[in-house]
Order: sequence, then C-alpha cells, then structure tokens
Amino acid sequence: MAKIPVPFDGVRYDLGNQLGACAVMSVEPSVISQRTLLLCAAAALFEGFDNQSIGVAAPQLALEFALSPSQKGLIFSAAPVGLFIGAMVGGRAADYLGRKRVLTTSLLLLGLCSLLTAIASGAPSLAAARLLTGLGLGGAMPNFIALTSESARAGRRLTAGTIVMAGMPMGGALASLIAISGSHGWGWRTIFYVGGAAPIALALIMGFLLPARPAMGGVVTPRVESMASALFSAGRAGTTLLLWGGFFFTQLVLLLMLNWLPSLVVGLGLTRAQAGWCAVIFNLSGSLGATLLGPLHAGKRRRHWVLITYVGIAFALVAMAGVRHSFTWAALACGVAGCFIIGAQLILFAFAPLYYGRTTRGTGVGTAVAVGRLGSVVGPLLAAVLLAGGGTSATVLLGIVPFVAIAGAAAMGLSWREQCADFDA
Repeated sequence: MAKIPVPFDGVRYDLGNQLGACAVMSVEPSVISQRTLLLCAAAALFEGFDNQSIGVAAPQLALEFALSPSQKGLIFSAAPVGLFIGAMVGGRAADYLGRKRVLTTSLLLLGLCSLLTAIASGAPSLAAARLLTGLGLGGAMPNFIALTSESARAGRRLTAGTIVMAGMPMGGALASLIAISGSHGWGWRTIFYVGGAAPIALALIMGFLLPARPAMGGVVTPRVESMASALFSAGRAGTTLLLWGGFFFTQLVLLLMLNWLPSLVVGLGLTRAQAGWCAVIFNLSGSLGATLLGPLHAGKRRRHWVLITYVGIAFALVAMAGVRHSFTWAALACGVAGCFIIGAQLILFAFAPLYYGRTTRGTGVGTAVAVGRLGSVVGPLLAAVLLAGGGTSATVLLGIVPFVAIAGAAAMGLSWREQCADFDA
C-alpha cells in the first residue's frame, strides 16, 4: 500500500488503516510546522510564567500564611525538585509514548496544580501543589524543546529554538505585570488562576491541532534504546557530558542572577526601586539577546559567537561588580548580562535536540534539562553562602566568573561535536 511520511513523530501512516493521516496531510506541511512552533512558543511562555509566579507572589503569600523561613524554603524548593524529576521522566516517556501525549498531559498537570496552589490553605498544601506543578513543568519542557527542533526546517532549527524559548523570560515578565496589578485589588491567587487556566486551555488546543503518531495499525515504531545507550553509546558520551556541563553551569549563573539580582544591586549602593528596574532590564534583554544570538550561533562562525557570548557574560559580571551608586551603569551592565546569560541558556535549550536522533531525543533533552535544574539549585545557595560568610555583592559577582568559564568551555566543545543529520530517523 501507499505510504505517507509525516515529519513530526518519524512514523508512516498506512492509507488502508489510518484515515487520520489524510486529514493531517490535507494541510500544507509548512502550515503544520508553523502551527506547531506557535504552540511550542505558547508552552514556553507559560513555563516561564509559572517559574516566576511563586517568586512574585511570595511577599503576599508569606504574609497571609505567616510562613517561617524554613517553610518558605520548602515551598520555594518544591517546584525545582518536581521539575528535576519531571524532566527525567517526561523526556524518557516521550520516546515511548510520543511528544504530543506527554506534552499535553504535562500541561494539564501544570495547570491543575497551579489552580491547587491558588486554593491552598497552608504551608503543607502549598508545598504539595508546587511539587506537582514542578512535575508538569519538567515534563513539558523537554517535549516542546524537541518538537520545536523537529518542526523547524533544516538550517533554521537553532534559530527557531532560540526564538521559541525566548517566550520563557517573556512569561516571567507577564507574571510580574500581573503581580504589579495587585495594587488595583487583585490578590496573589490571581497569578495562579491565570497560570492554571492558560496551560489547561493550551493543552486542549494542542489535543486538536498538534499532529501525532497513531497508537496502532500500520505504524513502524523504532526500537527505543535503554537510557544508558541513548546517552552514552554511538559516540554520544562526550556530547552528553558537554551538554550536561553547559546546562549545569549556565543554569547556576542564570538562577543565581534571577534570584539575587535585586539584592545584589541594592548591595552595590542603589535603591530597591532601581534594583527592580535592573531586574526588568535583565529579563527583557535576555529575550532580545536570544532572538539576536540564535541566528549568529547557527551560522558558519558559531564558535566565534560562543566565545563572544561567554566572554560577554564575564565582562558584564565584572562591570557590575565595579558599579558604585550609578543606576545608569548598573542598568547597562544588567542589560548586557541579561542579553548574554539568558541568551546563552536559551541557545543551549535549542542546541540540545540537535545531537540526538528521534528515538533518543526526549531522553537526551530531558536529562540535560534535569542536570541544568541541579545547577539552578546550587547557584542561589552559592550566593547565600558567600554573603553569609561576609562577602559583598562584588564578591558574588566576581565569584561566579570561573563557572562562566567552565560553561563556556563546555559550549565551545559542543560546537565541535557532530549533530544528528536525520531528524526523521
């Protein structure tokens, strides 16, 4: 019988048994790809929204429930722990069950548990809701990252990936705007109502609009390798380790800055209002940086741009450490830092799927995201230790420059590794 190739899950539909294929193929492939990229960008937006939601809601939330420091620490760490587990499980499950199924299920879990956060009645229920929300976040991320690469045409995958992932800092900015609107009478729960309803709606839309492989009948299903084989066989060991190093140390720097930037800026002699504006500039510059750096990293001089990106991070951190009571210079340094730090992380997100084949991509991306999440836990703790030991803001900023060098070396090493040539295999 005639076979129809479908570019999203690497399988073929039998005309005699799979009538759904006719409906899918009645739409131009480019239209399907564009639709998929838009849906993945929306998923990235809501991922970024929820990542920032607990932070912007924290002041009101802590006041309402009279949370102790230990309770706040438990609640704030619950989602990262869930994300670590979710990324490992979600990426692996997608190689068996398909990206669409795991992505939509993860978004539903994210949305439902965000709504549970909004109706929480105390610290235990808040921690449980945030842990489950993290599972949804972790399960969704490796799948919309992989889908983005699989949907973009050859030569545009890195650019498409960085543009789609730029939705994450934009989602964080949206959460901040909703928090600011609290001065007009909205409570902290509104943030989680929005962060719950939107992913659920997106999951339902994806259920109708995302193409997926059928579950039975005429399907050629490639064998899924073991996790160890997927990560370390066929010459992938070096690539996997370099990805892990890049993700871990870049996330260490990024999350340290996202969590501590306002406090560090205040420690440099600026006001809290000025520190808030520096944080906004940092995030917005990150989105802009991703869209500008993505095409450059995808070009023929990508190694030059890897070097420029990480040298730019180190330069910005050193410049910030030297700021003394000047908002103009602090804002400029934060802008450069955001451009390169967030840009570097989003580029790594876009790079990760390019090194794994169809049946190993979810596992490869999921484990890289999970290792990066460990770095995001270490970074803020490192800043706390340095400050508790008598260090200053400059001490923290200069103290993370060596980690930037390690991340840059890993990213440079990746630029020499062979990428997967066949995205339909």
